[in-house]
Amino acid sequence: MAKLTVKDILELKNKRKLTLVGAVDYFTAKALEFSGIDIIGFGGTNIEMLIKGNNTGVKATIEELLFCLEGVRNGASDTFIMASIPYGYSSINDDETLRAAVSIMKNGADATKIQGGGIKIEKIKKITGEGIPCMGHIGLTPWYASNIGGFKSVGKNANEAIKLYEDALSIQEAGAFAIELECVPYKVAAEITKRLDIITIGIGSGPECDGQNLHSEDILGTHDWYYPKHTKKYCNFYEESKKAFIDFKNDVQKCVFPKLNNSFEIKDEDFETFVKAIDSL
Repeated sequence: MAKLTVKDILELKNKRKLTLVGAVDYFTAKALEFSGIDIIGFGGTNIEMLIKGNNTGVKATIEELLFCLEGVRNGASDTFIMASIPYGYSSINDDETLRAAVSIMKNGADATKIQGGGIKIEKIKKITGEGIPCMGHIGLTPWYASNIGGFKSVGKNANEAIKLYEDALSIQEAGAFAIELECVPYKVAAEITKRLDIITIGIGSGPECDGQNLHSEDILGTHDWYYPKHTKKYCNFYEESKKAFIDFKNDVQKCVFPKLNNSFEIKDEDFETFVKAIDSL
């Protein structure tokens, strides 16, 4: 299947649902491409949690993002890749934000993303003004969760919902091709989706968004941390991997593995020559 373009993605609105899944490594990206996932998206949070085991996504650097981007692009050469600008690089000034976006695009991404509304909308406008595809992200924005009292739904009262819609309109007017709506009440997300011309990608925001996002680690069950209510675990890789490692350890200790057919041969005459040679040393 040919890689989607921004134009293709926009034309899919009201035609079929889009899928976005996160990946930070070659083999996960390769599996996602094989499966026909429309968009691979990742950022600092994925890197911090999956690779470093941190519970925050604010420490990742642009260099770390680009390092992971190389593997993801090599694994999914025909899939649309959206890489988020890491925390801080969209907070200094517009030039720094644009510099980060350019680096991301030069290293293989098809689009970038910025969390938040308000002043971040002007940064989206700066990026799209250079012809770089950009996605917005409103609702629960993990980097700024402390400002709303933690990881919780946003838009559960009328004032919050109105502000979300205003931000969504402003992001659309700034030239973004899509908006991620995270943990927005499903009725609010549906109404925003209906009123926008651009794509909405929901995560914990109900079935009426134009597409859905889940993290690969939640889909695969690769961790033993908390699984939020908006996720779905399709397999339990973490528990299966522990069992596999225990089985390997037991096989080695019981001399069940490796067997001779897991090893390599040497011709008898060469082995005899080898033994005689080392006996004479």
